[in-house]
Amino acid sequence: MEFALVAPILLLLLLGIVDFARAWNVYEVLTDAAREGAREAVVDNGKTEAEVRQIIVDAAARAGIEITDADIQITGLGSGRGNPTTVRIEHTYPLRFVGALVSLAQGSNELVLATEFAMRNE
Repeated sequence: MEFALVAPILLLLLLGIVDFARAWNVYEVLTDAAREGAREAVVDNGKTEAEVRQIIVDAAARAGIEITDADIQITGLGSGRGNPTTVRIEHTYPLRFVGALVSLAQGSNELVLATEFAMRNE
């Protein structure tokens, strides 16, 4: 009888852990894509903003994450040696398992994952 009362809570807790672990994984992939894009942007190789954006989109796509140009902000590209170039990615991640509970708390079942990486131009 006790297990029947506790099992749904444990199952919800387990699914919440899986959901947030997947969100953390997506966040780490976005951070790596921002790092890769920032590195390509600061190396003195004449890359355009469109090429840097495509590098970032490709890096995220390798992990199965689809981001758009609207998710990416690049500032300081080609601003001169020693000045920083910043790549910021904001991606909306829908929570699958605990989305209904999160929706009750914040009004939406989505998390906005934002990461930013800055490097000085070489």
